[in-house]
Amino acid sequence: MPAALNRQEMGAFDRSLRRPEGCLPQAAFEVAYHELCTRIWIELELLAVAAAHVAGGLPCDLVIKAAILRLELLVLIDSARSTNWRSMLSAEQSHTLCSMLTDVLAALDVDPEHLLTVITEAQDRVLS
Repeated sequence: MPAALNRQEMGAFDRSLRRPEGCLPQAAFEVAYHELCTRIWIELELLAVAAAHVAGGLPCDLVIKAAILRLELLVLIDSARSTNWRSMLSAEQSHTLCSMLTDVLAALDVDPEHLLTVITEAQDRVLS
């Protein structure tokens, strides 16, 4: 079994894995961005299902589900604007990510009874 690295060796190993300019390679960003968009689209689809059930009279706490999704989007936006993420992403990558997240958040900023009508718009913003 290989010997464990000490802290100094671990730090040197971690630094060797970092890109010199500190930015995420574009190909890696595109894969991560696509995965995030897919996850957000699925969350929106689940919200649409919940909204359809409310419209059909089935019990569902749509207000809480929508609030949770909006809160998650806010956390992502705040994270994307943090010093750590700004050092990891290029300006263009950061702009792309923040634009998509704020567009989706803006689309969901409606009363719960109107959610079903704006979810498709929010999903379109995720895919654009």
